[in-house]
Amino acid sequence: MVEENLLVSPFGWGAIILVATSLVLSYRVLFGPTLADRIVGINTVTTKTVVILAIFGFIAEEYFFLDLAIVLLMVNAVGGLILAKYMEGRK
Repeated sequence: MVEENLLVSPFGWGAIILVATSLVLSYRVLFGPTLADRIVGINTVTTKTVVILAIFGFIAEEYFFLDLAIVLLMVNAVGGLILAKYMEGRK
């Protein structure tokens, strides 16, 4: 395992920016005016989480985080389809 400061690597800065924008997006998830806005916010935050996990796995050289990222991406895709089907049947 390489001991490196997170703020030295450009990947670390990218992860920090992704976390910050995910926190901003949490406003859309919590207070979105419509259900569609909330679903898009959740999918966006989940996608950013996948990228953060991949970056962290690369920095820490712990590649099981990439496996977790792939599983979360699959769950995000299936969940998005299920929610879209729910919204279609709701109208």
